[in-house]
This record gives sequence, C-alpha cells and structure tokens, in this order.
Amino acid sequence: MSNKSKKLGEIFSDYNTNSNIKYAQINSLNVIKKTNTLEVVLYFDEYIEIKEIWYFEKFLKERFQFEHVNIKIDYYEKVDKKSIQEEWKNIIAYMAHKYPLAKPMLLLKSDIEIEKNNILVKMHIKGADFLKAKKTDIELQKVLKNIFGIEYKIELIEELSKEYMKEIRESLKSEEQQIVAQIEEENRQQKIAKQSEGIVPEYNDVDYAPPTDLEGYIPQEGETQTIPDIEMVSENKEYIMGKPSKAREKHVYIKDITANDGRVTLEGRILTSEVRETRSGKGMIIFDLYDGTGTITCKSFAKDLKEGQEIIEKIDNAKAIKAIGKAGLDTYAGDITVIANTIIETEAEVPELPTEEENTPLILRNITKYHRRCSQDRKSRCR
Repeated sequence: MSNKSKKLGEIFSDYNTNSNIKYAQINSLNVIKKTNTLEVVLYFDEYIEIKEIWYFEKFLKERFQFEHVNIKIDYYEKVDKKSIQEEWKNIIAYMAHKYPLAKPMLLLKSDIEIEKNNILVKMHIKGADFLKAKKTDIELQKVLKNIFGIEYKIELIEELSKEYMKEIRESLKSEEQQIVAQIEEENRQQKIAKQSEGIVPEYNDVDYAPPTDLEGYIPQEGETQTIPDIEMVSENKEYIMGKPSKAREKHVYIKDITANDGRVTLEGRILTSEVRETRSGKGMIIFDLYDGTGTITCKSFAKDLKEGQEIIEKIDNAKAIKAIGKAGLDTYAGDITVIANTIIETEAEVPELPTEEENTPLILRNITKYHRRCSQDRKSRCR
C-alpha cells in the first residue's frame, strides 16, 4: 500500500497528538497475517522523539488489535538526529515496552562506546550472558536500524567495580541469612502447631462447651450418634524443597507481581535453571519460571552444592512446579525476584512459551509492569 502523499494525521485522524509525528508521511503499510503484525514505514524531515514512536505503536495495537507493530523511520538526509548516546535511556525504555521478556532494563546501568557501526555496551552489573541468551542484543540491533536507519553490531560486556562485587557478596550473604531465618521460623511455627493439635479441653475449663452438630444439637449422654460418610479428598504433593505449612497461600500471576507483595505462591514451568556454590559452601539455586503471563527469576538455597544439583534435576524433570516465597526488588539485577523456600512438583497445565518469529518481537507481559519498575528505580529516567 503506497501513501507517499498522505500524512499520518490524515490517515489516522482519530490519533490525537501534539507531536510532530502526525506530519510524517506514510510511505507504506504492510500487514503480516501469519503473525498479526503491522509494519509501518514513515518518512519525515524532522527528528521524531522515541517516546512518540512508542505512543503511536501503542495506539495502532489497541485501535486495530494487532499483536505486534513495527515502525521504521526514513529521515530526510539532512535531518539533525539526536545521537544514540543522548537517547540511550529512551531506547532502553522503548525496548522495555516492546520486548519485556528480553529484560532490557538491565542495560540502564551501562555505558556505550560507538566506533563506526560497532557499539560496545559496558554493563556495570552482572547479566551480559543472560541478555545474550535472551537475544536482547539482536533485538537492540533491530530497534536501532528502525529508528536511526543504520545497521549496528552490538557487543555486550561486563565492567564491574570492586565496590559492586563487594555489594553482590554482601547481598548474597544477606539473602542467605534471611532465607535461613525464615525457614527456622516456619519450622518453629510448625512445631508449635503440631504440639497444639493433640490438646483436648477439659470439662473443668470455664470456657469449655460440649461440641455441637451443624444445627446446634447437643447429644445426650448414652445416645448414639451416626457419623455421615464423608468423601475424603486427598492432595498428594511432591515436596522438592521445604515442608508442608498451614499458612494460607497467596497465589499471584507473574504479570501482576510487585516488590511489595511479600510472601507469594507462583505456579508454572521451568525455563532455565542453574546452581552456584556460595562462599559459605551453600548451593544457590536460580531458575526462571513461566506461568503463561510472564517470566520471573526465583532463587533458593540448599545446604550444599550437591543438594542444589539434586533439586535442579528434580525441578527440570517436573511437568510444573509451585514456588512459595518472598517477592522483592533485586536492586542489582534491576528486577523483581522471589526467594523461594518451598518448591512443590505439580501437574498444572501451563501453556508452552510462545516461539518467536525471526522479525517478530515476543510480547507477553503487561505494560504496567514496566511502569512499576520505573517507579521502584528512582535513578532511571524512563519515559
């Protein structure tokens, strides 16, 4: 479809904006039915702010129910464009909307060096290998090509300061202490509960009252009482880690989780898992959980590396798992994580993780999650 003489504001007259994007010419509109994707090519003689590109993409998705919208900008050759260095934070914010599963917010704590068509991204927190596995560098290359019209090659490396490494060690030690303390407290509560289970009130207790049936009838002495047949429902749970608890579960979906939720219950399938040995000799288990609405990183601690490897093997072989623990903001990873002290194998039906077409961004999380994270990280300049 060719619309070289048509401006964006003329074709999409119901898009209300004060941005200069409404004066951009639409060179082409292309619908890919297989992936429900709309591709738009704009031509303009003024620089368009990155946030305005996202606002227009959001409008098109909501207005026409497209799963994905990709906008490419062709600028007049003499347009004075902002540099990638100037727009770095806005580029990351834009990617966080489009590719939330790629975890681009980890790039907020980074600097870049540009030499010709090569961009070296120096991350000041751990996560370079994780982002490469998520293909975040590839998605970043696509975004820069669409916005700036130049094909860049992205290289992600880590440059970690001694202070940061010290903070990581202290953070891991603190997490370990918190989990141990939480497990000890739960064990204490369970012990108290077991001790109180067998206590029967005596008749000389002034507050004691004989038991009654559902209608308040009190059986007389010597009268026989028929006990109705009750269908017993048994729930077999395979505890991979932790012990049964009488605490009420607070089940949440990953897309809705916040750092202030406290103790939560998640249920989903394992995407990735690993175990590392801490300096104190414990096994730190790290796994990504997917529940059909999004993914989240969870951490647990085993008494040693061997036990951690055994737990990893069990959760990898499970159809699905239930993870119970405390949600919180990992300030070093820039994301919400759950410290799980109970892991249960379940038979829950969890959707498969959608496959990603070569040119199609994978979008599963709700946009509001990104705004939550921005508010939690005051140092970020998300737009």
